[in-house]
Amino acid sequence: MEGYGAMLRITIRSDSGMTRLIVEGKLAGACVGELEKSWQAAASDDSSRSLLVDLSGVTFVDAVGKQLLERMHEQGTGFMAAGIMTKCLVEEIEGSDCIGSQHEESLAADKRG
Repeated sequence: MEGYGAMLRITIRSDSGMTRLIVEGKLAGACVGELEKSWQAAASDDSSRSLLVDLSGVTFVDAVGKQLLERMHEQGTGFMAAGIMTKCLVEEIEGSDCIGSQHEESLAADKRG
């Protein structure tokens, strides 16, 4: 995939009532479709299992990747993240403020008054 140098690895692990999709690399371009296929397959295998997407190894997410993660969240998929970029992305998708935006708002308030 030109322009992205795209590499994505998806590992699926199932244990104790949960299916984890461990995602590593860049979630961009055509790779987004691969995650979507894996997610749909995992969801259809056993709908009683909880789904968790581990984004700890993700290094980049484009707009299409973010849209997929938002759809996954709307369908009840959980996320695990490590690192400021993925933690902020997950917090944004789940509707809570990320640390960076809170910090920016705080700085803006300091400048105003």
